[in-house]
Amino acid sequence: MSHTPGIIDDRTWPALLPPALEDFIAYWRALASAAGGVPPKTAVDPMRIPPHLLPHIGLVEAQPNGDLESGTRLNLRFRLLGTGHRRATGRDYSGRRFDDLYTPEQVLAFEQEYRAILLGGQPSFARRSSLKQNREFIIFQRVLAPLLDECGQPRHVIGYWHWENLES
Repeated sequence: MSHTPGIIDDRTWPALLPPALEDFIAYWRALASAAGGVPPKTAVDPMRIPPHLLPHIGLVEAQPNGDLESGTRLNLRFRLLGTGHRRATGRDYSGRRFDDLYTPEQVLAFEQEYRAILLGGQPSFARRSSLKQNREFIIFQRVLAPLLDECGQPRHVIGYWHWENLES
């Protein structure tokens, strides 16, 4: 992955994750086990997500212009971001397209990353920085995992963000 503002090139899984990230991975793996593979988005029931995870959960939709494998644009959109995101960054990105939020270089890097997650069928770890409303950078660790749409296509990503400098 190229170095672009706000993207730290650190995708190696650490030996020890914060407990909430471990809990999120266990939640996704339970969904995957019940589905016999990548779970459908319909399996995500907010009433069954452990309550301590909800504020930091996010859902991203990917709408490719063509076949996912072809490398066409993904048109990424934050469908939902929990209140923990708003508290950490001072902004609410729910419903916003990545094209409206990031530079073209960042969007391209995100599209490559999300495509790999959708095609790979497994969770992905990264440690990143985000710019708060007051122009201060904050660091977070996050895990993203794929979900299938109603036609069985990988078109959604669910994630958990652990903000390092905030209370969990």
